[in-house]
Amino acid sequence: MTNEFNLEEYIKDLSPELQEKARACKTKNELLELAADEDMEIPMDALEGVAGGCTTEGCEHIFQETERIGMLPNLGSNDKHIRYNGKTVHDLITKVCSKCGETRYLIVPVVSGMVGKIECIEISQSEYNALKAQKTW
Repeated sequence: MTNEFNLEEYIKDLSPELQEKARACKTKNELLELAADEDMEIPMDALEGVAGGCTTEGCEHIFQETERIGMLPNLGSNDKHIRYNGKTVHDLITKVCSKCGETRYLIVPVVSGMVGKIECIEISQSEYNALKAQKTW
């Protein structure tokens, strides 16, 4: 049995402005973003108390692709291939769980001569952002 989390009890010592922002969070990711922006610590039970929130362990994730960015240079261009851990990156992918909002960041490597399913590699958000910043548009 899970203890019910009381968001109001948790935020009572925050400024009125932060309390309002915390109450407006609809997903776990929104609350995490607020905590990161405001340098606050959020206990795991707080994340469970957010509407639509859950822990990774408690959610039967249903991930949906929300972004796919091709990272190979255009034919005939002088752009260099984007690389990650010695692998050429074909695509960057973001997937979000439609139940809890958990986000996964993935790369699709180029695998020459392979037919069939190519395994994506999960990376951190900061690695994803760094690779995305290397893309020449």
